[in-house]
Amino acid sequence: MKTKDITYSEAIEKVMINNWFYAPLKLIYKEIWRYKDKSKIIWKTPDYTIQERVQRDERFTKIGLWIYALTEYLGKLPKEKEIKTEKDKIERMHSRIQWMLIEIWNMNWYDTYTPDKNWIFENKEIWKISTLDKIPNFTYDKIINDSIRFIDVIWFNERWFPSKLIEVENSTDFRAWFIKFNEIQDFRTDFLFIAPETKKNKFDTEKNKTAFKNIKDRCFFQTYNFVENWYKNQIEWKKFQNFS
Repeated sequence: MKTKDITYSEAIEKVMINNWFYAPLKLIYKEIWRYKDKSKIIWKTPDYTIQERVQRDERFTKIGLWIYALTEYLGKLPKEKEIKTEKDKIERMHSRIQWMLIEIWNMNWYDTYTPDKNWIFENKEIWKISTLDKIPNFTYDKIINDSIRFIDVIWFNERWFPSKLIEVENSTDFRAWFIKFNEIQDFRTDFLFIAPETKKNKFDTEKNKTAFKNIKDRCFFQTYNFVENWYKNQIEWKKFQNFS
């Protein structure tokens, strides 16, 4: 006797439960086949059906650009702490920028990773919107554990190799991260530093040191404002895609 296949909505619900009640669309696309039998799919574009379900089924609620939650669990989402100190303000900006960087790459249907388990932005834990809960084994464990695992945000390409390694700098020195990135110079990846405009001169000073000559052409600096505008442009681009 054949086992009855579950519906799209039932499978999406299981994905969200397994991801603590909410998930980015990219993760739903990837994980839904753990619960639903893909061999029984007639249409060649099931992603459109998944989009239709999360947008129209009342058991799901949109809580981010491409993020959906189980409606019945909305009251259980984590709360951001109140900003009381300058440190709180810096942490909020750090989490905001990390959030945007993850969403930007998710919107382009690639995989993302962050090690930060404590950052919360708009009542959502940042690590739960990344599509990977651990770094793929694209190289030796020692390199991943010693040099890559603690990088703020990692964008992966379709082969699960790092496309960009990104650090969000608020108050610490760039030098430690230049040293870290220098250790993994043999990988074909870019190194992106996000920081306030006031830190640009410090970045340039470190970048131009002889010790980092082998990676200087792959190290880039961008500001918080740049990331925010990038994020907004991605949103508008996606709206245009949907309209067209």
